[in-house]
Amino acid sequence: MVVSVRSGIVLLLCVLLSLYHFCTSGFGYLPGVGSRTHLVIHLVFGLSLVYLLYPLMKDGKRRYAAWLDYALAVSCLGIGIYMMINLKSPSILSARMTLVDLLVAIALVVLVLEATRRVVGKALVIIAGVFIAYYFLGEYLIYPFRHSRADFERFFYEMSFTTSGIFGTPLTVSANYVFIFILFGAILEATGAGKMFIDLALRAFGKYRGGPAKAAVVSSGMLGSISGSSIANAVTTGTFTIPLMKKVGFKPHVAGGIEVAASSSGQLLPPIMGAAAFLMIEYTGYAYVEIIRSALIPALLSYLAILLMVHFEAVKNRISGLKREELVSGKSLLLRQGYLIFPIAVLIFFLASGKTVGNSAFFSIVILMVIAYFASLLQRRLPIGLLIAIVLSAAVYGMNALFGWPAEIAVVCVLGVAIALLFVLLQRAAKLETQPLRFGLRELAAGLELAAKNALSVIVACATAGMMIGIVNLTGLSSKLPHIIVGFARDVSSWLPPFAAAYSESIQLYAALVLTVVACLILGLGLPTTATYVILAAMVAPALVTLGLPVMTAHLFVLYYGVLADDTPPINLPAYATAGIAGANPISTGVQGFKFDSGALLLPFAFAANPNLLLLNPDVSPWVLALNIGTALLGIVALASFIQKWLFSAYRGYERWLAFLAALVLIHGSWITDVAGIAVLALLGVLTYRRREPASRSGAVKERASGLGG
Repeated sequence: MVVSVRSGIVLLLCVLLSLYHFCTSGFGYLPGVGSRTHLVIHLVFGLSLVYLLYPLMKDGKRRYAAWLDYALAVSCLGIGIYMMINLKSPSILSARMTLVDLLVAIALVVLVLEATRRVVGKALVIIAGVFIAYYFLGEYLIYPFRHSRADFERFFYEMSFTTSGIFGTPLTVSANYVFIFILFGAILEATGAGKMFIDLALRAFGKYRGGPAKAAVVSSGMLGSISGSSIANAVTTGTFTIPLMKKVGFKPHVAGGIEVAASSSGQLLPPIMGAAAFLMIEYTGYAYVEIIRSALIPALLSYLAILLMVHFEAVKNRISGLKREELVSGKSLLLRQGYLIFPIAVLIFFLASGKTVGNSAFFSIVILMVIAYFASLLQRRLPIGLLIAIVLSAAVYGMNALFGWPAEIAVVCVLGVAIALLFVLLQRAAKLETQPLRFGLRELAAGLELAAKNALSVIVACATAGMMIGIVNLTGLSSKLPHIIVGFARDVSSWLPPFAAAYSESIQLYAALVLTVVACLILGLGLPTTATYVILAAMVAPALVTLGLPVMTAHLFVLYYGVLADDTPPINLPAYATAGIAGANPISTGVQGFKFDSGALLLPFAFAANPNLLLLNPDVSPWVLALNIGTALLGIVALASFIQKWLFSAYRGYERWLAFLAALVLIHGSWITDVAGIAVLALLGVLTYRRREPASRSGAVKERASGLGG
């Protein structure tokens, strides 16, 4: 009985939270709700759901624990109500808290940290604990970390009642940008789009060497850009792709690792970049279009690197693809579910045309629901479906006139009905035998519930990250860190011999970049990418800007390694998800995930040295840009072959290290290093090509002969 009551309450809270954000994105804040109240609603609903969905005692043996979870959930709602009523009280506005204000502030901080522990894990809470200890113990530390700003009441006031703590930029981005895109991805999944993307990718790549693995990379990239959660993406696509990878010969831990790499790196891909693009708007000041334009080439190169790693793995282990008869017909697949691509196109159109992020996501969700519903209804009951479509269109136009709804709502509704009708007619003309895909209130409720559940890790991680950023700013550490990193880089350059003095500036930059990579991988262990990027953007990126990197370059650099930290052992949370599906060891799976994600490990150094790859220079010629992209791709080939010990055949020991040398020199971007790197890689290509197995070459000759004979 307790379980059923809990499930009902969870469903209700999830649906209310998702509908609230859906309406806010389309129509603005509700009457009486301001920007701070909006954040309070976002947070307290999320915290309440955490305490109901992630119980203290999972085995159910201690009944009091279940009631404690209920009490904590109700406490979160109570704190939210108190804050909404008292946000403009004299005691809070004057920073002179009453005893009740202080107790509420302390309770909120504790509840946020405990919720983070339950959802994200201990890693983020431990890091937050270190920051809190730094705030209170700073006067006992050595220079440059010493500070004397510790004050008990001020700490809890800043964390709970200002925009310098929990309700800072990270939670603002989560409430205004991230949640609505998680909702879009969840409803898209409820329509069956995830399986469609996988089937399309299998159709395109399934017949080639290691085809299911390459299809997993492509489909995970498409879904990962939207979902913003590497774990959710890994589970969604891995359920289908990992068994297929095992079927064609990939070892279980390798199959799981490939899915980990593909799912994590999806957060680098435009147009949504797992919500990172919208965080960057806040931290860099760049427009959305400029961010996705700069991210495009590195994102595509990073995915080509994963595909190349998969190809080498398949070739050296003689793993074939699927048989043609095992693949779904591309034509029938597009006729059956191709309409699900249109909402993504609508999203990109509105974002590119200058609509706000929330409005763009809102319109794309509206057309998604309309298309999915009427495609399901018109397949089964065409006349009644047309009648309902006419009534809906008239009602929406009436609402536009009466309440001043945005005109785009009516447009996307009519467009959605037209697209659904077109596909149904095409299916009937092609005499396509297909089971109607149902999408009604039950599927919509499932999507709303899934969105709220998927958003919980982001909500609590952003709240905790907000506290950490607040501490960094309150203690003055934010202004000290860039000087610490720059000082380290200068110390490294001072150790150089006299003949290298001419290159001191470049060496300073590379030393700072290496230190940044280490910081990114350590700070990002076990954290959601959203929280990782927020921490790095506030603490590390400014140091790179101080060294002369453009703002966009610095932020994309830390984002790339923040994403890589998501699948870095030993924590590597996505690996635990895929290992369960693959029936493999989580640690081995995590190591493989990091390995397959390392093909483009040096790519951020390349675009730091050559900003042309980020399209930051509007005057660069197409030929120069093509050359820069080509050399970066060759560097990826060199590094991937070094990691896999294979080019056209297995590397010998010295050849492998020559490949690594080629990858290193291709980073710098000067014509001398490019020529040297290309020459070394070409030599390795010739040597390994001549050593290919005679059997494979004779087999190829026989195949050509039989083909000619046929």
